[in-house]
Amino acid sequence: LELRISFVTMTDSDQKMQDLQTRVKALEIGAAHDATKEAVQKAQADMLAKMREIRESMKAGAAGTASTKELDALKTENKRLQEQNAKQAYRIQHLVGTVEKLLAEAK
Repeated sequence: LELRISFVTMTDSDQKMQDLQTRVKALEIGAAHDATKEAVQKAQADMLAKMREIRESMKAGAAGTASTKELDALKTENKRLQEQNAKQAYRIQHLVGTVEKLLAEAK
């Protein structure tokens, strides 16, 4: 009869030990989770600060840049002027050729 009682006591203490180990593991996991959570929050706060800086620099830079419509208008005007310049260069080339031909005939 005494063996049974001591066996039950051993089982009961084993159960308590197992419960304590489970609790310790849970606390360790919780502590690791808290540390990870703090690290993530710090990273998010740093990222937010960087994004705010970028937004402010974009606002400051936007005041000095042209809008998309303005850029498109400038590109169109540039293309038109290049075509006009090419036509005038062609005309000048033929005028110079004609003048040289006339000068050569006059001699």
